[in-house]
Parts: sequence; structure tokens; C-alpha cells
Amino acid sequence: MRNISVMIRSRNNPQARTIRRLRNAHARRRIDLLLLEGPHLVEAGAQAGLEFHHLLATPEFGTAHAELLRRLEERSETAATPIDRDRLHEQADVDAPQGIAAIVDPPPGWHSAEDETLVLTPGLHLYLDGIQNPGNLGAIARSTEAAGAASLLLAPGTARPNQPRALRASAGSLLRLPVWTDVSIDLIPPELLLLALTAQPSRDGGPPPKVLFTPGASDRTQLGDLISSDAVLAVGNESKGLSSPVLDRADALLSIPTSPPVESLNATVAASLALFELQRLRPTEQSR
Repeated sequence: MRNISVMIRSRNNPQARTIRRLRNAHARRRIDLLLLEGPHLVEAGAQAGLEFHHLLATPEFGTAHAELLRRLEERSETAATPIDRDRLHEQADVDAPQGIAAIVDPPPGWHSAEDETLVLTPGLHLYLDGIQNPGNLGAIARSTEAAGAASLLLAPGTARPNQPRALRASAGSLLRLPVWTDVSIDLIPPELLLLALTAQPSRDGGPPPKVLFTPGASDRTQLGDLISSDAVLAVGNESKGLSSPVLDRADALLSIPTSPPVESLNATVAASLALFELQRLRPTEQSR
């Protein structure tokens, strides 16, 4: 499926300009195209059936990985356009580009709550409240998919799923998961339980957080309704934790015990542990 396209050498080439735009944070606010960098992510995009606009590969990559490039062309139904190695390195978001990139449409499972009515399937969902590090977002998405959660919900102010670093850290999970952006807490259906994962004590004299991973406290009897119903697990900002509106909306607080002097866990670790534990405790027919 080789083509005879002229090699991209100029910074003013339309495809090179598109890559620069997708690397720009302001331009990424509106999700219209994605930049996939590296063979693993490009292949994940092809396997997910995304619509490819451009497949770009350096001559060095084509020589060293001819069979892989042929397979990627077939899966994406897109002939690779050669791009000068230095030009791709200049445009790339990574420190050590791997010689291949693609510009694709977003997955059909991505939605914006600003443009569409939020509709959630049954199951356990993860709500990220102000997670700002795109690497954390990508790693959490990977755990979300691995734990079999139903979808990933991103509050306003949270890192965008189309950020190249988030996409790389997700190892393809962001391309396969149902993802909703711009989900303010008031859009969460009131019939869904909201479980707030927090390292803070209860607010205003309310009941203390239910502790996960503690014998006698995290079993099915103690958690009861929290694991027998569809629910949303909320995880907060890396440094500030959950916002007040989320804590006010929460039906229950959850915490993960830590040994002193550690007061809390990294957001990615905490979200991953809580997701897997809640999925483990949920009735079999309720877990995916």
C-alpha cells in the first residue's frame, strides 16, 4: 500500500502545521483531531477503528520496520506519507520520537456534556475532579479500563483526553473507553450513588469515611448498598483533593489507610486501588 508522496521537509507543510496545532494547549480545547505518536499508539488507533487523516513515517522507520509499517497501513487503510526525521522530531511532543505518528478523528465513544445529554450505562464509573497532570489522566484511564469500569467522566478543569501525553500514558485505553468531558457535578444523575475517595475526615460532623482494604470494614456486609448499586467513584485533584461541590454531593466518603507519616496516595494509585477493590466487592452480575 505504498505511495509515492513527496517527503515532508517544510515547517509550512499543512500536515506539519496540523501537528503543531494539536500540540498547542489552547487549540486542543476543542477536540477535533488527535495526534498519535509511536507505533503502539498508532496501532491502537487502527485497531480501535479510528478514522485516519494522515499516517506519517520517517524513512528510517520504514526501513527498520517495513513489515510493521505495512501492517499499520493496512489496518488504518491509509498510505504512509514520508516525513523528514528532523522535521518529525521538531514537531513531536515526546523527547525521543519513534519515527511514526498519525492524525486521526476522536473515538466515537468520546462525548462532551456541554454538547450532549449525559447518558451513563449501568456499572461503576470514575469521575475525575480537577486532575491536571495529563500523565496521571492517561495512567488512570488505563486502570479504569483494566478494572472494567463503565466509563470515565472528566469534570471541567480536568486535563483533556486528547493531550498527547495523556494518550501515551493510557497505552491506548483512552481510545477505547467511553469518555465524557466537561461533566459538572450537578449533571451526575441523582439516582446514582456518588462515592468520594478522600484522605480527609468527615465534614461538619458527618459519618467518617468508610475504610477500604481493612478487615471487617471493606467486606460486602459493611459496604452494603455502596457496592450493590450503580455508582460513580470521584477522585480529586493531585494536591487539593476533591472540590467542595463534589464533597457536598457525595453519598459516602471512602478512604484508603496509609502508614504514617504518609497522609495520602498519588491520585493515580488511589484511583486504581479503589476501582479494583470496589469492582472486586461488587456482586458478580454487577461487575464487567
